[in-house]
Amino acid sequence: MKAETRFIRQIQKMASDVEFQSKHVRDGEKDFKRTRKLTFSDVIMYTIGNTRSPLELEAQRFSKYLTADEISGAALCKARQKIKYTAFEELFEQTAASAPKDKRFHGYHLYAVDGMKGELPKTPELSAKYCETEKCKTPVFHAVSTFDILNEMFIRSKFHFGTADERELASKMIDAVAQDVYYKDEPQIWIFDRGFPSLSLIQKLLEHRLYFVMRVSSSFLKEVNAFRKSKYVDRVIHIEYSERRATQNHVHSDGISQFDLRCVRVKLPSGEDEILVTNLDRKDFPKRDIKEIYRLRWGIETGFNYLKNAVFVEEFVSKTENGLAQDYFVSLLVYNFATCICGSMYPNIPKKENTSTRSIEELPPD
Repeated sequence: MKAETRFIRQIQKMASDVEFQSKHVRDGEKDFKRTRKLTFSDVIMYTIGNTRSPLELEAQRFSKYLTADEISGAALCKARQKIKYTAFEELFEQTAASAPKDKRFHGYHLYAVDGMKGELPKTPELSAKYCETEKCKTPVFHAVSTFDILNEMFIRSKFHFGTADERELASKMIDAVAQDVYYKDEPQIWIFDRGFPSLSLIQKLLEHRLYFVMRVSSSFLKEVNAFRKSKYVDRVIHIEYSERRATQNHVHSDGISQFDLRCVRVKLPSGEDEILVTNLDRKDFPKRDIKEIYRLRWGIETGFNYLKNAVFVEEFVSKTENGLAQDYFVSLLVYNFATCICGSMYPNIPKKENTSTRSIEELPPD
């Protein structure tokens, strides 16, 4: 069965499940209990398949799909608001978890984390609550996502109205992925740009026994800055912090209080030096691999570009908070579905199961 067919059938199966429905129906369980023109599953499929055409045209198109009496746009809007946005969040997460993910780097999945800001509809209610400044009249949302770079798929995302703390959202995602049965036992390397590194985030990764590569700024840690000023290219340093330092850096006092951190100096095309920190061993991952892993992080930037300019994540259909969150997770779902379609267009290309000892540079192009 092709990947996109499995993708659609998984959504249909989940949306038809009674337990799934009862978990995600708003205002009690009675809304979809009685016989209605629109079932819970119908509304899910309508929301995912919405092409952002005028509402009445969407309603006419969907009525033909149901081969039933004509359904009004107002009825569809009302039905959508009876479903929590968490239904679409779970559909996004579960379809991402079960999608084929054959491409790895030295046997590891590469997960990049980054944030994205976008604009919400300019309604008085949203403007009053979610404008960044008093002078700004455009309400915003802030999302932080985890992206499987080599398989080009979003696997987790946290959506926040207004401006958020990216590190806090990233920390919550790390917890969620590390505890998820689909991901917790697989080899992973997490990649972060220089806006994310902190002692608390490193502590979180170490507690979950996850590998990472981070680009750090000149204001990160005094031990790393000492390396930056030295002539070393690849060196392991020791980090240890007192109770006072832990408090200042929001680190759990009962957590890991000391660890070794590998610092790697890489040269940019501009001639400037950048410092990457990691807990990957030098024997298994020499400097060139660390540089390549970080270079591959650019895939999440490309993913955000497509999400904004091809999937049109900021072209919201709804104007309520629940509906806006629905629209956001539907956009991620559509992005991943498109990735499945593109992957299944080349069925004769062999799967890359045996890439555990090969660099990404050795893999055949897609």
